Amino acid sequence: MNRLIFISLLLIAFSSTANAQFDDLYTFEQGNSLIGLNMGVKLGNDNKTAVSAFYEYGLSKLFRDECTLGGGVFGGYYKELLGAEVQKIYIIGVRLNVHYQFFDRFDTYAGIDPNFNIQTFKKDKDSAQFALYFHVGGRYYLTNWLGVFAEASTGYNNFSGGISIRF
Repeated sequence: MNRLIFISLLLIAFSSTANAQFDDLYTFEQGNSLIGLNMGVKLGNDNKTAVSAFYEYGLSKLFRDECTLGGGVFGGYYKELLGAEVQKIYIIGVRLNVHYQFFDRFDTYAGIDPNFNIQTFKKDKDSAQFALYFHVGGRYYLTNWLGVFAEASTGYNNFSGGISIRF
């Protein structure tokens, strides 16, 4: 976990000292790709953390130039202690977003995440279930390719933040 935080801080520091100029008109367009890594917290009695990663592709322009439909995949990991039992949850799913740029370098988005949660237990039977999460977020681009984002979700990451790379 410390390595993940260190790498994230290193990338942010590197991008802020670089003299790269932001020359794209829109932050996320048809044909763009994003990869990202985030860490978040599930609020509740014990506020557990979850880690996830995603890939997204700009599928099509919607009703305005500033509005784009994106689709991709994501995966995550969540661990919880239930008394003496250890529960691990692996999340795999599809991610669909509507992106809208209100300001330069700032991409807002909302979407759905249909997915499967695969739950493993140390003593009990393993199980899998279908789930549907909703999320909203905002991403600020430090450079043409590197952005930081914050997101609120109904999933295992109620509130999360991370870095993304656009190419």
